[in-house]
Amino acid sequence: MISAPPKPLVIIHGWSDDARSFRKLAHALEKELNRTAQQINLADYVSMDDEVTYDDLVAAMMKAWQDRSLPQTLKSVDVVVHSTGGLIIRHWLIKYFKPDQAPIDHLVMLAPANFGSPLAHKGQSFYGRIIKGFNSKKIFQVGKKLLEGLEVGSEYTWNLAMQDRFGDAIFYDTDKILCTVLIGNTGYSGIAAAANENGSDGTVRISSANLNGDFFDIDFGSTPLKPDFKRYPSKGKTAFGVMEGENHSTIVFKDGGPKNPTTLEHIVKGLTLAPSDFAAWCDQLEIKNQSITDNLGANAGAHGFQNTVFFVHDQFDLHVQDYFLEFYTDHNKHWLTGLFYENVIANVHSYTQDQSYRSVYIDCSVLYQQLEKKWGHLHLSLSALPEFKQNKNVGYRTFTDEDIGSIIIPKEHIHDMFMSNRTLLVRMTLRREQADHVFRIKKLADVT
Repeated sequence: MISAPPKPLVIIHGWSDDARSFRKLAHALEKELNRTAQQINLADYVSMDDEVTYDDLVAAMMKAWQDRSLPQTLKSVDVVVHSTGGLIIRHWLIKYFKPDQAPIDHLVMLAPANFGSPLAHKGQSFYGRIIKGFNSKKIFQVGKKLLEGLEVGSEYTWNLAMQDRFGDAIFYDTDKILCTVLIGNTGYSGIAAAANENGSDGTVRISSANLNGDFFDIDFGSTPLKPDFKRYPSKGKTAFGVMEGENHSTIVFKDGGPKNPTTLEHIVKGLTLAPSDFAAWCDQLEIKNQSITDNLGANAGAHGFQNTVFFVHDQFDLHVQDYFLEFYTDHNKHWLTGLFYENVIANVHSYTQDQSYRSVYIDCSVLYQQLEKKWGHLHLSLSALPEFKQNKNVGYRTFTDEDIGSIIIPKEHIHDMFMSNRTLLVRMTLRREQADHVFRIKKLADVT
């Protein structure tokens, strides 16, 4: 019996990179997978031009895919992506394929920026000196439109997730694309260490790489004092593993990597496993992730973080740009509020293009330590501008407890809302009100 030839493999790099950087990884996979160089394809695309958009890239990717005569039949190709490549492949799949017709069999995402990167909103000088060493051919062009989508809390990453993680475009599951996400937990050294952030690989947060997460939909619009709350887990199934000792570069065999002796083994496993083994693979990685967290102890850099992205709008879908999130407890409001804003919230970033989207980086380890103390339920509410009572024409009633209520999270369910190494999306809907005098209709006899 003649066996089928190995499937083509496509490797897609990230922002500010090129195909040459992935030759070492490609050669390692060529040997391990027994695929010839003719079956391994290194994608190359423009990422440092300020006018290039994600729509441009996925359209150009489809053209290049067709020009290279790569197959588009069901489960006919395997793909490895790095960093921004994760966003591109997800966008490409959503744009051109239905979930039951996707051409990808195995997808391995290495340090993907699925929910953005904290470096994306840094200035051009930061990129030039820290990240690229002023080696870019276009030093004053950094791929502005791509970086806007790469920000943590961006509208772009939110909308992607609403389609392929919480919508109907269910591409990743045991009977569909077998997707494995791997990311390191170590930052850079030398001058590049200026980019490091706790809970990241130097460029991407561990929590922002993970495709598994939850979506909380909170509606203050219908009954502001008793908001409606719904929880939706991400659809389908993806595997997620933390590779101890790797940073954003070493995990793709750059800068002397890989540092972890099992990294190549994990990549190969993600590219070769059978659907019947996928559930066990997901469980295996999750157990390993937990053991890494347990062994690292109290070191602040080893804490578990959640990337929590809030989006606030009203019943007209007007995006609310100015709001303040409030975390408190009914037992001791001031104590927990102080704890949250001083110790639990590690970072807040408002999306530069639309501040109704906001990433709140939660240190779950610090929060978990407080669960042994005596306090009641956790409350989540907000205040927003324009305030109706002050504006007197239009706005939101949010400044007092008589105006707006809160979502109550029982203490025993804190782990459900704040979970290490994942992203939580939270949509809040407010009710915008209008005073009676904003629009009136009078009889002619009453108009003087």
